[in-house]
Amino acid sequence: MPAAVIFDMDGVLLDSEPLHYEAVRQILAEQGVDFPLEDYFRYLGTTLTSTWDDLCERYPITMSFAQFEARYNADVLQQYQAGAPLIAGARELVSQLREAGVPIAVASSSHRMWVEAALIGAGLRDDFDQTTAGDEVAMGKPSPEIYLKAAAKLGLDPAECIAVEDAPAGVESASAAGMKVVLVRSELTNDLDLPSDWQVDDLTQFELTWLSDQCVEQSTNLVGAT
Repeated sequence: MPAAVIFDMDGVLLDSEPLHYEAVRQILAEQGVDFPLEDYFRYLGTTLTSTWDDLCERYPITMSFAQFEARYNADVLQQYQAGAPLIAGARELVSQLREAGVPIAVASSSHRMWVEAALIGAGLRDDFDQTTAGDEVAMGKPSPEIYLKAAAKLGLDPAECIAVEDAPAGVESASAAGMKVVLVRSELTNDLDLPSDWQVDDLTQFELTWLSDQCVEQSTNLVGAT
């Protein structure tokens, strides 16, 4: 059974997908493009480059990628630094996994600057054994590369890890890496059919029994323990 937990960041630890959507929506609105929330779903968990390429194919955008990236990065970074709201149960679960000696990591499609700013802003940076960012891999999610790299940083086989995800690309990435997957449902993904080993509404529902017996013996106080 798995003995480590690897978290996606946006939509899993942080309730930050709305701020990403709003940043893109405002930029596109200035380009005369209406960008409804349902159109944003297709980009959940993907890299900014792939998002941009697809946006340019679908909409009459005149600004350059460099302009878009600079504006988008600045807007999102500012909100991360201010402290994005946490998903219910995130702080408690991370703290209790650490107390139990369970290796934990982050594998986020966001680039390193965002990951650092977001975790620092949320007061979680020192809690993780390892973090892997989108700019450390050649292929972003849904490629399994980022989860394979995250497991390697922990010194573990991917099969020894549970990935906690909320987005289609992330679920596919973790599954392809050979990990068990916990899907955190949200209003952005409730209507999507995302295969996973377990599904929760938030991290208060994470079950200790999904981890190895050794982890169970180390602590009986994890979120969701029965």
